[in-house]
Amino acid sequence: MKKLLCIITLFYQFNASAQESVFFSNENNKTFEVDKFGVSVYNANFIKNDEYFNNIADGLTLLGTHLHPEFIYNSNNKTQFKAGIFLIKNFGENNIDFAIPTFSFNYIKNNSQLTIGNLFTKNNHNLIEPLMASEKILSNDVIETGIEYKYDSNKINFDAWLNWENYIRKYSEVREVFTMGMTSKLSVLKHLSIPIQYVYYHRGGQINKKYRSENNLDNTMNFHNLAMGLEYATHPNLNKGFTFGYNYLYHITNTEIEYPFKTGRAHYVTLTYKINHLQFLLAYYNADKFTTAKGNEMFQSYSLKSNINYWNGELDNRYVGLEEPNRSLLFTKVFYQNEIANNIKLGLQIEGYYQLNNSGTINYLLSNKKNQFDYSYGVFLILNDVFKL
Repeated sequence: MKKLLCIITLFYQFNASAQESVFFSNENNKTFEVDKFGVSVYNANFIKNDEYFNNIADGLTLLGTHLHPEFIYNSNNKTQFKAGIFLIKNFGENNIDFAIPTFSFNYIKNNSQLTIGNLFTKNNHNLIEPLMASEKILSNDVIETGIEYKYDSNKINFDAWLNWENYIRKYSEVREVFTMGMTSKLSVLKHLSIPIQYVYYHRGGQINKKYRSENNLDNTMNFHNLAMGLEYATHPNLNKGFTFGYNYLYHITNTEIEYPFKTGRAHYVTLTYKINHLQFLLAYYNADKFTTAKGNEMFQSYSLKSNINYWNGELDNRYVGLEEPNRSLLFTKVFYQNEIANNIKLGLQIEGYYQLNNSGTINYLLSNKKNQFDYSYGVFLILNDVFKL
């Protein structure tokens, strides 16, 4: 049992050191401490306000609560079955927005962990912000369905998963959708490691209805994102230290209908300083036609504005077709988190984006957005506890 708890602690330490958002939290590592039967309870209450006025991403406010109670059955100290329900309520509405049944099987042996069923990805698989938006964990997308394998040792941290997002039957009107990914970190020296991250997004299917046309969106779509680089960390412990990271980003896709560029690349440089409950992140991002399938919209090279405004009674379509192939940003983030009571954590976060490039000149309505500053702020309170039965 002591060996098992050491393995779980390794998982926790890796996830904590790679954290990029105050909203991230780890799997509850106490679930295997239950002898036979138990209940775990996860509750997150949050607000995140995005004050964005650029030409790429919409400003919005996320405000709500998540509740995820699960029944735990540990047949032994290696195998675990969990069943529960994941509830989402957006504040300001009288109804529950999502009620998702969850089931998962976990198997742990030595440094490996295998999960089949629902994956509760409260840390985005440790993906960097340009590849996976941290706001995902504030939506129902935090619950994934598929399979995940993790391996953690002193030298290698590895996470590979499949998230099946849309199941289809014969003659379905929609396509199957899934995402596959991998994150790994190889320690080569005492403070130096090599991170590699990959995300593959697919829409297709052989048994669904297909409608052929010149601008057909029903053909198979494949999108690949890759990030690789170096990370130098001076953490003497988990409470204080610097981390410098560099990632080279690349994408390739088989369609220019939904995404404007078939290939693209970017550079992402980060400097993080952590002291006790505070963490400071300063980043530089420079893109050459780079786009992502799941990343933060602020890092896209084309506009994702929702175009719901009207000018003199006509729909405002000035953002349609807007591209910023050479998008360049300074990005900063400050967050504070602290355990204010047993298994209850409070967090605060402020982020800012300073745009270094000019926006596209698709029409005269668009102003020059160079030197544009956008920001967001957020607060959360999380309960994450396990009760023995």
